[in-house]
Amino acid sequence: YSPTGKVVTDPFPKDHLHQHALMFAWTSSMIDGKKVDFWTSHRKAGRIEHVETITESVDEIVVKLRHVNISKGKDDVVLDETWEITRVSHKELNIFDLKSTQNVVNRESLKIQKYHYGAMCIRGAGAWLKDINVTTSEGKDRKAANHSRPNWLAMSGKVDGDMCGIAAMSHPSNFRSPQPVRVHPDKPYFCFAPMVLGDFEISKGKPYISRFRFVTFDGPV
Repeated sequence: YSPTGKVVTDPFPKDHLHQHALMFAWTSSMIDGKKVDFWTSHRKAGRIEHVETITESVDEIVVKLRHVNISKGKDDVVLDETWEITRVSHKELNIFDLKSTQNVVNRESLKIQKYHYGAMCIRGAGAWLKDINVTTSEGKDRKAANHSRPNWLAMSGKVDGDMCGIAAMSHPSNFRSPQPVRVHPDKPYFCFAPMVLGDFEISKGKPYISRFRFVTFDGPV
């Protein structure tokens, strides 16, 4: 929500039912020599599911998730993940931080292949499908922003007749920071996509930690 209560994300949009407002999914991973897609859930190769709400309060929510390979017709847990979502107090803006910690299970590593999108994604408000403003910390528009490496990116537009938006930034400590962003040319979403720069692996015993800050606002950016 924006500070005045405008909903600035879209769960289960009709054109992409697998996108869920805020989501973290690897699109192109290799498991036992086979490509597994956790992003496009209707392909039924991989899924991500909520396991447990560990703590919840006004200022913090901690949840456990897991990434499951179902490409062979049975459940094979590949990653255990924890999200820690913490509210940041501000007089004019809604701000929260999200820390994702992913641990490989049942194998030595998970290979993430080079691909043009994936990882931490934000799907903007449905009302922005036809009219959206995109800008980055470098002042790049929607087209120029794609696969650039900004400090932050913001999407905004009208919801119920009023301007509002959401901005996001990837923490400087994140892998391959500043991370490239995939900005879709037609749909109101973008993602922080380190795999744009090439293959990498998440290894057993070495948690893959990502931190992001999200800011919602009313009015222009």
